[in-house]
Amino acid sequence: MRVAIFIDGKNFFEGWRDTSGGRDIDFRRLSPWVTRVAGGTHHVGSHYYTGVEATVPPTPSQERLEKFLDMLEEMPGFFVHRFDQRQRSQTCATCGHAHTFSQAKEVDTTMVSDMLRLAAGNAFEIAVLMSGDADLVPAVEGVRSLGRKVLVATWGSSGLSARIRKVAFDHIDLTAGLAEFGRQGFGYAATGAPTFAHGATSGPPPAFPAPAAPVTPLSNDPAVYEAAMVDELGKAQAAMPGGYIGAHFFVTRWRSAKLPEIPDFRRRILDRLQEQGRAEVYLTDDGVQAVRVK
Repeated sequence: MRVAIFIDGKNFFEGWRDTSGGRDIDFRRLSPWVTRVAGGTHHVGSHYYTGVEATVPPTPSQERLEKFLDMLEEMPGFFVHRFDQRQRSQTCATCGHAHTFSQAKEVDTTMVSDMLRLAAGNAFEIAVLMSGDADLVPAVEGVRSLGRKVLVATWGSSGLSARIRKVAFDHIDLTAGLAEFGRQGFGYAATGAPTFAHGATSGPPPAFPAPAAPVTPLSNDPAVYEAAMVDELGKAQAAMPGGYIGAHFFVTRWRSAKLPEIPDFRRRILDRLQEQGRAEVYLTDDGVQAVRVK
C-alpha cells in the first residue's frame, strides 16, 4: 500500500512545540514510521507546505527556515512548497493602535488541490494529512470519494478539530513515535540541520515546558470560566506579534491549564464575554477572524 504524506508546516511545528518536550525531529525516520503506522508498505512522497517571508536582508529566523527547507528538499521523497508570507496590519477601531501579523496565502488551497490531483492520478492508496485544521475537511472528503483512505496525524490532540477527526479514517498520534524519530535537544536533528523553523530566532530555541494536562470541565456552566478566559486572551495577545490572535486558533489550539480543551465549550465562553462587552471578535483587513480583550 503506497502512502503519501501532506504536511501543513505551521500546524505541524505548533503542535511539536506544545507537546514534544524539547525533542528534535529526524525527518529521515519520521516518514517511514508514519508509513508503517498508517498500514502502508511504501512511502511515495512527503509534501511540506509553508509560508516564507522575503525581506532584504533576511532575518536570522528567515535564514534558519531556508536552511531547514533546503535540507528537507535534499532528502529522498520530500517535496517543499513555499508560499509568500507577508506582513499584514489591522488598526484597532477602539484605541487606534496598528496590529501587525504575518499571513501566508494559498497554503490550504494548494494542499487540497494536490491531494485531490494525486489521488485522481492513482499516486497513492493512503494519504496522511499532518494537520488537524477543519479548513482541510473538503480535502479529506474529496480524497475519500476517490476511493482512497485518509488519516490525520497530529501531536496528541493539539490542533485537532473534531470535524476533521470525524471525516478521517483514523488518527495518528505523532507523540507516540518520538521514541523512534525524536532525539533530545533543541533546534538540530540527526542531520545537523536546523529543524525548528516557524518563529525561530537566532540561536537554539528555548526549552518549551511540557504541556499542562487537559482541563476537565468542573461545570457545564461557561460562566465559571469567564475570568480564566479573559486572562488567557490577554496572555495570547501578549505572546503573539502585534497582539494579533486568530479566533479559530485560540478556540482550538491555545494550550491552557485554566481552560478545558473543548472547542465548542470555549466558544460558549467566548460568546458570553462578547455579550458582556469584555471580548471582541473582529475581522482584520484581510478578512481573518481575530479575537481580543476589550
